[in-house]
Amino acid sequence: MSNFRVLFWANSNGEKPVAKWMKALKKEDQIYLADIFRDLANDGPLSRPKVFKHLEGDLWEIKDKRSPGPGFRIYFGFNGSDIICLVVHAGSKKSQDRDIELAKKRLKSEV
Repeated sequence: MSNFRVLFWANSNGEKPVAKWMKALKKEDQIYLADIFRDLANDGPLSRPKVFKHLEGDLWEIKDKRSPGPGFRIYFGFNGSDIICLVVHAGSKKSQDRDIELAKKRLKSEV
């Protein structure tokens, strides 16, 4: 039985940018993320300490640690027993701070 529900943030039009991004990934990456989300739902972020990193308050990140390159990060937050995937950061370190600020804003709109 799951302790948490993993949800995707939706804008006012009902679009879910993180879910859309995931659907465009290669099948192996989708399976990798499905496993991470299953562990997150069942055991929370402490289930994979090398993958889940606490940033501040209720904001966390999922780091892709499979490859030596930049990989991707998914920022998520908690709203009660719901885990909400807020923003995907893939690539440049330059936009990471902006993505974190966007994740904070989206999380604030959820609580």
